Amino acid sequence: MDVMDTKPKKDSLYNFGFRGWILVIYQAIGYAVYTALTNYPSNVMSQYYGGATTSTLMSLIGTPLGFVINYLILAPNVGKVKSWKKVALTCFIIGLCASVLIMIIPPAEDTSKINWLWAFAYLINNTCMSYGGCSFTTYIVGNWFPRKRGIVMGISTMAFPIVTGICLSLFMTVYYGALGRTGSMVKANFIAFAPWWALAIIGIILFSIFIKDYPEMVGCYRDNDPTFTKEQALEIMMKEIENRRTSVWKRKVIWGCLDWYMISLPAGWLLSCAMAYMVQVIPVLFSYGPALDVLAVPGFALMSSGANAVLFGLAIFALFGSWYLGVIDSKYGPKTAIFITSLVMLVSGILGMIHNIICTVAATWLLGLFMGAASNFGLSAVVRYWRGEDFQAVMTGAPPVGMVISAPLSYVMAALGKVNYDYAFLLIAILAVVCAVMNRIFNERRLYDYDKKLRIAAGKEPDNVLYDRIGMEKRQREAMKAMRAAK
Repeated sequence: MDVMDTKPKKDSLYNFGFRGWILVIYQAIGYAVYTALTNYPSNVMSQYYGGATTSTLMSLIGTPLGFVINYLILAPNVGKVKSWKKVALTCFIIGLCASVLIMIIPPAEDTSKINWLWAFAYLINNTCMSYGGCSFTTYIVGNWFPRKRGIVMGISTMAFPIVTGICLSLFMTVYYGALGRTGSMVKANFIAFAPWWALAIIGIILFSIFIKDYPEMVGCYRDNDPTFTKEQALEIMMKEIENRRTSVWKRKVIWGCLDWYMISLPAGWLLSCAMAYMVQVIPVLFSYGPALDVLAVPGFALMSSGANAVLFGLAIFALFGSWYLGVIDSKYGPKTAIFITSLVMLVSGILGMIHNIICTVAATWLLGLFMGAASNFGLSAVVRYWRGEDFQAVMTGAPPVGMVISAPLSYVMAALGKVNYDYAFLLIAILAVVCAVMNRIFNERRLYDYDKKLRIAAGKEPDNVLYDRIGMEKRQREAMKAMRAAK
């Protein structure tokens, strides 16, 4: 029996329990700190270390590096990892240490050239924070919330717009103010980044004390739903841990699964398009010069300039999108959420090609609508369409093809921006159409047939566990309505 295949006894999407909420908060902190310690140096500090080319180039290198780590190191040993919590914390702490190096390495005399020492520190920071603050923690989220992962990640990913939109303008004010007062880049760095290091330390403490890899390890239930007794829940957990060591979803078979590509590539492209644009959002906005000031709201600090006003609006749209797309994911499944997001991205791309300040702002806000939620689609799809015992094997053994192919997007958009950002939006529109088409090609039943063949070939007894999930979201919504009507 898989928890995914049971009917919930609790009718609230937000009933996570105390420790569950701690995990949600930590995941949000991980996203926030990761974004701040990678996005802010790219938008603000990189001008002293070779420009945006440095940070985008390091991101370009970092993704294939992550692929090598995933495919050659983690995938063959996924069943041997006793605690993803410890692995996540280790990576997170290494990333924090690398971020300190970013703050203290002085720029070269010629700031137009790449400072390779700073670039290397940025690469380590970006890679380790991505793993420790984001990827590895989502494995634990998948263990704790198999049904509610959509809304959980929807809430957690609200950190992206808050940090990218609202906090970026505040950070720039503090950073340049400290730089002007002290005349020291190192002092300005520590003053501006100190709150994020403090937030990271708080998250590490909470995560270390209250969370384990599985809720059953601390006397809790998955989705905070006591569908089973604690003894039954522990038995299911132990069986799942054992089955994960013999998962049939090895690296080589994932390469041959059409539906894995049809669900993972769109998830990677949607996220990468949004994030690639957000890395370049300041240059895009500044390209309009004084014309953007018509959007400013004098007397309101967060909208004191045109650029700040756009970033504030971006945060509002993205906060709503993270929550709402998370609800859609939980109620209707990731396939539906990905298709809707593809349509939103298509509209954004079309508007962005219209060289008009209003259309550019609208396109920016539409991209922001899903920049947080899109980070959840890959995880949500694996939890929804694969067995719990195969979850970690697919997440680590599956080569992150979507992200590898998408890695150059930041670099490409920066290059296109030097010519005309209309071309960047054209690329976004084209990829949106491709994502929508691939989403329609994805077929649950064909994926489950493939899983059945793998189990038979491996000598495991075939069953109908996955087939029974077809239409699961519809049945769960009907069960929820029935429970509400009975009250």
